[in-house]
Amino acid sequence: MATAFQWQEVPGGDQFLREPRVIRGQGGVPQRLKPEVGRVGPRLHRGLSLRKPPIVEFHTVKRIDNSRLVRHVEPVKLKNYYKTAALGGIVAMFCMLYIYQHFRCIDLSFQLEDLKGKQTQAVALNGQLKLKIETWRNPHRIDAIAHQLGFERPDPSQVLEYANFDGSQVESARLVRPNRVP
Repeated sequence: MATAFQWQEVPGGDQFLREPRVIRGQGGVPQRLKPEVGRVGPRLHRGLSLRKPPIVEFHTVKRIDNSRLVRHVEPVKLKNYYKTAALGGIVAMFCMLYIYQHFRCIDLSFQLEDLKGKQTQAVALNGQLKLKIETWRNPHRIDAIAHQLGFERPDPSQVLEYANFDGSQVESARLVRPNRVP
């Protein structure tokens, strides 16, 4: 669709203004253009200027439709492209696998160092707990607590020592709780 603009000269003081007037076109409204201010032509000796005929400008809008254009690619080139892309994908996959193994190795070494540190802490804690158990099992400590609770040492006559046992003596010495429900 073409739009035509006709420029008319409008006198304004000593200078002439140019403003567009739509002759025909889409929408009926021209684009707003800045009117140019300036002299249109040389002045004659009586102060009149020569009038030029109005200028008609045509603006055309051409719509280009490239939807029917199809680029033809040769099958051999397309096959080579696919081979190259597949080879590049395989190489990239092996590179990613190598990188993954490398970073996994680094991560496992950090985990190993962390576990070694935890193991040393556990060994130190185990030593402390064994020392605490030995202090709790100390007979002198147990005697001191028994004395605080009011217990007395048993007389040597109350302690019986057995050298050889047979099964019947062990059976008779078992503690039986008759009020206990199974």
